[in-house]
Amino acid sequence: MNPKVYEAAKSGDFDSLRAIILGNGEDNFHQTTPRANNILHVAAQYKQVNFIKHLLQCPSGPSLLWQGNYRGDTPLHLAAKVGSHNAVRLFISLAKSLHWVAENGQVDACKELLQKPNSHKDTVLHYALSEGRYRVVKLLIDEDPQLCDIINVADESPLYVAAKRGHFHNIDLILGALSVSSSHKGPRGWTAVHATMFRPPTSWWKILEKRPEMMREGDDVGWTPLHYLACFGKVEAVRFLLQHNNSAAYDLDKEGQSALHIAAFQGEVNVIDELVKSCPDACDIINTRGQTALHAAVIGGRVNVIKYIQGMPNLENLINEQDTDGNTALHLAALHKQYDIIYMLARDKRVNHRAENKDHLTTLGSFADHNEVGYRAAKVEHVLQRYHGRLYYQDWVIKYVKKRLDKPFVEDLPAVSITPRSNTANRENYDSSKRSIIDLQLIVAVLIATVTFTVAFTMPGGYNNDGPNQGMATLASRAAFQAFVISNTTAFSLSILAIFLQYDTFWLSERQQARYASTAAYCIYIAIVAMGLAFACGTYVILTRTVGIGVIPYVILGCLVIMYIIGIYLDPSAPFWNLPGISRKRVRGLFFDWGIL
Repeated sequence: MNPKVYEAAKSGDFDSLRAIILGNGEDNFHQTTPRANNILHVAAQYKQVNFIKHLLQCPSGPSLLWQGNYRGDTPLHLAAKVGSHNAVRLFISLAKSLHWVAENGQVDACKELLQKPNSHKDTVLHYALSEGRYRVVKLLIDEDPQLCDIINVADESPLYVAAKRGHFHNIDLILGALSVSSSHKGPRGWTAVHATMFRPPTSWWKILEKRPEMMREGDDVGWTPLHYLACFGKVEAVRFLLQHNNSAAYDLDKEGQSALHIAAFQGEVNVIDELVKSCPDACDIINTRGQTALHAAVIGGRVNVIKYIQGMPNLENLINEQDTDGNTALHLAALHKQYDIIYMLARDKRVNHRAENKDHLTTLGSFADHNEVGYRAAKVEHVLQRYHGRLYYQDWVIKYVKKRLDKPFVEDLPAVSITPRSNTANRENYDSSKRSIIDLQLIVAVLIATVTFTVAFTMPGGYNNDGPNQGMATLASRAAFQAFVISNTTAFSLSILAIFLQYDTFWLSERQQARYASTAAYCIYIAIVAMGLAFACGTYVILTRTVGIGVIPYVILGCLVIMYIIGIYLDPSAPFWNLPGISRKRVRGLFFDWGIL
């Protein structure tokens, strides 16, 4: 486009445009910008109403009104987008004055212009709504109410666009013009209520009054507005919807999930309270897997919802409800390793610990499949009363007795010669683990030997520099010093012995090395204790006059040793010499019951 023509249209100087055309010819009148905007597009974009009025009076002016730019937008699209109410009115007046005759009869030029879509199927009404141009929207709807029925490529109806933008005055205009067949849909199955549901309830009250069916319409995943409000904990909006129509609480998505399921999964207790108060029997809703709201809360790990349901007398029937797989809420807690929920449900006397699912597994049987160890696993066994179910014994016999007892023999070969591949793999893993343990023992033993060897030549208190005891340790006569020397020597000797046992047996087989590894381990244990005592004695001997500070190492080391012993004693997966396991289980159980562990 000629720069002078562009500037004339932009500034609204029609006299300059006339002079340019007279001087350079009619071709300048039809030039376009890189975006294919003609001179009328430019004038509409910059709201030059007088320029537009004079331009449309030219012989070639009206034809420019139907031309689209690179996006298919007519000058009317741009005028509606920028909110030029007068330009839009001028375009409509011109279109009304035109009378087209087609093969099938007379054509309404004004309606054709108003409903002309761009390449994205957006009409001028879509543009005006997107920008919130109230006066333009009112003018367009007054001229052609059918504009409210047109949907663009993005599947957006005009009502949805207005709701998405939150332009409530425009929503009122559209609601007043809607016909029975008018669409209120948006992309992915959303409705106008979906688009505005997170705004104050008063903003979508009028929509529901006009179109009450929208409250129960689900989107592509089957979620109604109530599902979304329950998911995000919008308590006031949920209450408002239920007051309008509480039957929405019974609507299910494509997986059979109700708003109650969603609220339970998300831990929205206040929403659950509103739903149950409005629809007391909503707690009986189950999804396609036969799961209740309690199951959903367990899957979501929502302890607060579990507490709420346990405290509601009218929800007691949910506690032992089984889904299609026969799993109770306690089963699901075990399957999902929700430890806090397991403890909470297992301590509820109403919960049936012995309920079995369709695989004939109790809760403990389901939990056992995780092969968990440690305090948490032991606490689960304790609260579930260690009940595996009757068929557990059959499974145990098959796994640990029958498979070994009934192992087939290969003809003409002794049974001991048969080594299944799985056993070979297990043996390789075992040998690799043993090798790692031996390597670790060597590192620890070398470290202890190095430290104790160094300390032996840097005695606490130093040495005598003169007199008959020259070169002797200054504090040699003290009992604490003598205890230091004995402890240090013990640690050094045992670490050297451990190194020797591992190094000297290096040429032996892995199985033979393992025999000496246990002896080396005991040597290292004692060496570690002796090194700790040596440190305490050495500290004490140089701090004799400050007894309070001197005993601190003994206190700290003593506490650490006691904690270690207690930890080993209570650890369910650690052996504790030859003490009976039953007494350990009882002590652990007391700690579990008191909440210490």
